[in-house]
Amino acid sequence: MLYTTYYAQKENITEERCREMEKALAERDGKPEKFHLRKMEFSGSQHKAVPRYFLCVKNYDKNQIFLEKRYVQNGLNYKKCVKVTEEECQKIMDGDLEWMKNHRKELLADFYRQATLNSLYPGRVTDYEREMFRCRKGEYITFVTSVERGVGLSKDLFQKPEMKISCLDEGKVLVIYKKSASLPQIVSNMLQGQDDTPDEYAFVF
Repeated sequence: MLYTTYYAQKENITEERCREMEKALAERDGKPEKFHLRKMEFSGSQHKAVPRYFLCVKNYDKNQIFLEKRYVQNGLNYKKCVKVTEEECQKIMDGDLEWMKNHRKELLADFYRQATLNSLYPGRVTDYEREMFRCRKGEYITFVTSVERGVGLSKDLFQKPEMKISCLDEGKVLVIYKKSASLPQIVSNMLQGQDDTPDEYAFVF
């Protein structure tokens, strides 16, 4: 399975500093992409699974649903996303996974193995409001202006949680810097398959 690899840094800044940075970036790189992102994290029955898996939906668009796998090793982020249909998403949420066994899309087959081995189940939902600038080649800066986490577990990716908790301090914005990284070829061959291509959704999600 071929992952997108990148380095990432995060920090909290003031809203005033955010506006200053956005103005400078817009003058240099153009307007940002503004979007809402909802992520539902899968939990394990005994411990948090490593790597982590998420169902993601962009702008509540049922044609923009993705299954994401992510892990960090030696400071390097590995991420893979695959698009799924609304029907496939609901099957995953319902625990109907047999159709994923030996699926031609490696990430779906991988999730089936991990979900059955580690008893993964739908967990908490988090909503993000993001503004993403595409800077130099392979570099992204994202301002997260709102992070709200639902209380309790979710069985529907599109249902609004009854209660949410803000994860950002008042007057603060989370800024995320991402820069793509290329592994040495010999390492890439050892860690990753060669039958698919990396995607840019790793930087969006």
